[in-house]
Amino acid sequence: MRKSWFVIALLSLTTALKSQTNFTDAVVINANGDSLKGKIDYRNWKMNPQTVSFINSLNEKKIYNPTSIAGFYLQAANEIYKSFTIQMDMLPGDEFKAINDGFVDSPSVKKTVFLLQLIRSPALELYQFTDSYKDHLYYVKENQSPVELIHHYFYNEQSKKLEEDETYKNQLLNLVADCPDVASLSKRIKFSKDEIQNIFLKYIQYNSPNTAIEIKKKDPIIVRVGVVAGLMVNKFKFTGSNIYLVDDNYSGNTSPLAGASIDIGLSRNQHKWHIVNELIYKSYATSNSFTRPYGIVYTVKSDVDVKFSYLQLNTFLRYIFKTGSSLNPYINFGLGNAFMVTENKNSLHNIYSFGREENVKAFDGPKKYEPSVMGGAGLSVKKIQIEFRYASSQKGFSPYNAVDVNTSSVQLLFTYQF
Repeated sequence: MRKSWFVIALLSLTTALKSQTNFTDAVVINANGDSLKGKIDYRNWKMNPQTVSFINSLNEKKIYNPTSIAGFYLQAANEIYKSFTIQMDMLPGDEFKAINDGFVDSPSVKKTVFLLQLIRSPALELYQFTDSYKDHLYYVKENQSPVELIHHYFYNEQSKKLEEDETYKNQLLNLVADCPDVASLSKRIKFSKDEIQNIFLKYIQYNSPNTAIEIKKKDPIIVRVGVVAGLMVNKFKFTGSNIYLVDDNYSGNTSPLAGASIDIGLSRNQHKWHIVNELIYKSYATSNSFTRPYGIVYTVKSDVDVKFSYLQLNTFLRYIFKTGSSLNPYINFGLGNAFMVTENKNSLHNIYSFGREENVKAFDGPKKYEPSVMGGAGLSVKKIQIEFRYASSQKGFSPYNAVDVNTSSVQLLFTYQF
């Protein structure tokens, strides 16, 4: 049952993400250089978009491709895309793809695409295009056509070996030859966006120290600390073959929740994805009274009363549906790891029909660790978050093979972030 609930939740999340649009403020540059303000459906592109959906100030929707506009700017994402016709190296950028998918129809193709601007200065620019093959990096020198920095792997039929083409090193060496310090660095760098971007910045600063440079900055990771408070309503289901503990009528309990949280908003995607950690206090309490046969002619009346306190670490993956206002709904799914800190009550009182009474522990050595799965939906209002959450765990505090204590809870939580 718990697995089915978790699968359904994940499918719901996938459907919600696929159907969501995300129109954010943007400026489109027409082919004639005119600027149009409006909104673009921004999808946190891991690969450069082939088309973009644009809504203008008259609420008219248009689809643009690289041949119809000169580019566009997304302020919230700090991204500038420009249209270029380029020659693209189609050979794979890593060894695994070269071995498994090394054959391509053509090693180089001509395309008109949107390139993501990484660095811009009057003398030198750097752009990125990402597709299913690899990251392509292009430089533009003094308004000339973009040139790709060549790096790929290929299988050499003569040597029968996989080889690496590092032409980009000579390209960089020729590009920055008038700056010996930077040129020496270009001989030993790896093909990575960060290292090549660093070479360009050093060269521009050396060659034109007073020139303004536009840099595609990385989106920062946002970290917020908060306090958590709320209530949880717990239900307990005892199952198994132990007739002296298993019964259908164990009571539930309502427990306060209190603790602290750390919310980490991941970079890119306008911080829609978050990793949330919570450390909370909770308690379980349940009791029951039932009568069972004892031997052939006797009975035993059992009164069970247990109460345990826990510290629990919750870890969630959260997705926030950005609305453009201070009210933002979200959903999250995660795991809980609870550790028992106090045995407040743990008693089993037996009264036998022949007159004997005894007091023993209901659970001799209760389990100290309880894992759980959980999911919830909430609403973020500025610094305050309100969430309904469901959690489920199996086995629970029972140390016995013949008794499982399955716990489910519905929770209402309030979080205030500083």
